[in-house]
Amino acid sequence: MTARRTTPNPRASALPDGSGDSARAASLAAGNVAGSTNGAPWLLVDAGNSRIKWALAPATRPANWRAAAPAFLASGAVDHAEWRTLATQIRAGWAAMAAGSGGDAHFAPNTTPLALGHGTQEPRDGGFVCPAPAGVWLTNVAGDAAEQAVRMTLQTLWGMASADWLQVLRASDARAGVRNGYREPTQLGSDRWASLIGAHAAWPGEHLLIVTLGTATTVEALRGDGEYLGGLIAPGPALMLQSLAQGTAQLPTLDAAMSSGGQDFARSTSDAILRGCAAAQAGLVERSHAQLQAQLGATVRCVLAGGARHALAQTLALPFTEHDQLVPAGLYEVALGAGSAPIGTAPAAGTSTREFHDGGQARGDA
Repeated sequence: MTARRTTPNPRASALPDGSGDSARAASLAAGNVAGSTNGAPWLLVDAGNSRIKWALAPATRPANWRAAAPAFLASGAVDHAEWRTLATQIRAGWAAMAAGSGGDAHFAPNTTPLALGHGTQEPRDGGFVCPAPAGVWLTNVAGDAAEQAVRMTLQTLWGMASADWLQVLRASDARAGVRNGYREPTQLGSDRWASLIGAHAAWPGEHLLIVTLGTATTVEALRGDGEYLGGLIAPGPALMLQSLAQGTAQLPTLDAAMSSGGQDFARSTSDAILRGCAAAQAGLVERSHAQLQAQLGATVRCVLAGGARHALAQTLALPFTEHDQLVPAGLYEVALGAGSAPIGTAPAAGTSTREFHDGGQARGDA
């Protein structure tokens, strides 16, 4: 049986923020960029194991904002090796947003980079100059080099002073309506923490099983009242395929993006590998879902996120909802809840950007 799939937005392939509503995103851009002197957007950055993803979000929460289908003003992603293109992407997205075309402002990896160190100087090509953002929030599980890449990007766009703007999220006891059930809360990966916050904002009051498939597969159990009950970490689809290819003499290396072809027993080696790994992922999800429903005695929504989630589309035998932007959705809730001191002001006594740095390493998103 193939599972019924629900998605917040049928145009996810065109705008991976899950909104697909270009008119709504454009109106948000117009209202938050041109509508007030302090309406510059938030810059939200997610440094995962494979890519650095970013999104621009409205300075204040619009009345029609839906965390289940967030209409980010612009978004994009770059491979870690191409981090120097990040500043170019953000500037292009900001320019499209300011021009009122934010609904189509998604930018693929590997754009020609800006020269490092422009800061707030006029770009050499005479292009758009980004004003200061409302603030910058980062989740990072890719180590110090990824954080340094983000800081260099900020300096390229806004100069040396922007180094003080970055707030790096870390997991804590509680935030934005979610309570952390880890024995040592700071050990929870910051991306997982942000995903929990984003999912709770998207479906408040619902029991959730949040499955993020990427380099790793993570499974999170979140009660409807915001209590995080714990989670699981396993190799992601691509890692499973790679381990078979590397650990055996004759099995081929396959791409996790290839279709597994369904749930039947396979009649070729390639299909057997693809279906076997997909079944292992599905079994983890289905068992966890059944366990959580039995534990809570109530219906649990299964949410699939992460760049490799499509690997389960033909295999998972339970209904699920897709969401491609749980981490930035959660970062947005954190940013709005923390408030926005004007850029350039000193942090409050006893706080610093390093206070938010996360020590967790495992994540699910690609």
